[in-house]
Amino acid sequence: MTTENNVHLKFTDGTKTISVPAGTTILEAANAAGVRLVSQCTIGTCGTCVGRVACGDLVMPEGRVYSLRQDEMAAGHRLLCQSHAFAESEVELDYPAAMLDEYPVIVTAAKVGAVTWLGESVVELQLKLPKSVRFSFRAGQYVRMRVPGTDEWRSYSMASGERERKKLAFTIRVLPSGAMSDYLRTAAAVGDQIDLEGPIGGFGLADDPGPSLMIAGGTGLAPMLSMLETLQTARTDFPIRLVFGCTRAADLFHLDELDARRSFMRNLGVRVVVDEPGNELAPVPDVLTGNPVSVLTPEDVAHPQTSAYLCGPPAMLQGAEVRLLELGMPAERIHAEQFLPS
Repeated sequence: MTTENNVHLKFTDGTKTISVPAGTTILEAANAAGVRLVSQCTIGTCGTCVGRVACGDLVMPEGRVYSLRQDEMAAGHRLLCQSHAFAESEVELDYPAAMLDEYPVIVTAAKVGAVTWLGESVVELQLKLPKSVRFSFRAGQYVRMRVPGTDEWRSYSMASGERERKKLAFTIRVLPSGAMSDYLRTAAAVGDQIDLEGPIGGFGLADDPGPSLMIAGGTGLAPMLSMLETLQTARTDFPIRLVFGCTRAADLFHLDELDARRSFMRNLGVRVVVDEPGNELAPVPDVLTGNPVSVLTPEDVAHPQTSAYLCGPPAMLQGAEVRLLELGMPAERIHAEQFLPS
């Protein structure tokens, strides 16, 4: 019986090989070898450390609840904090290895700079970092925050751009109940201190240039706004299409900002869609009826270099992935970040 197997970790900027002893997870073996991987919870619930098995045999223990769907596991996706190697294997990772060195994780305390209601159920939370803290991130990444007055931590993507390293913005959905929702609804005040850890995650723009298709559900718009700033700075001429959807028109937010971005990003096209248009839809006549998946067209993926970026609830992501594959987009060009229950 083989006591260890080599696993080739194929990052977008190169491959690193580690030896994985029997009974050791890929993440544990990578850490022992000094190879950094994107990870967070280490218990299989957050979905951060996902990789796709290109060949070989990585197995996760049965009888547990994971953050991966059955179709994702059937396609070879595995959580590396739970996976064991039963043969020499190659794992594809959707981010460059250099990212983890360029954007190291820090733990610090930030102060609330502003709490702004953007709609009936969405708040923009602005945090100010201490001048002494060096913090940088890749557009698309997120941080963990400790809800003031509790031991509860929540994860949110930056909506601000990479250049804003001292003042971060987050768009947060306020639910009927929940630690962060209750804090934002009843107690949040400028000057509050919030413990923060990050940046975390491998979601972000692909290394190779080409058209971008962004599909956002609700506050999944946050990382798209951050990535749009990166694309604006890069002055790319490739088409950028953003599809942004909410359940109700009353849940929409940042429509003025999206209009403003279209005015100075001539290659940006925006489609806004709602499932349940009501009478309140009148002030925004350009809003379509449906959902982000239903308004996708073959033209969105016509260019062979197009990369898709998805962020939102799991059901929306699954539907979008299926639709994009039907339209002929290669699976390796679909990049997704899903919202999971706390």
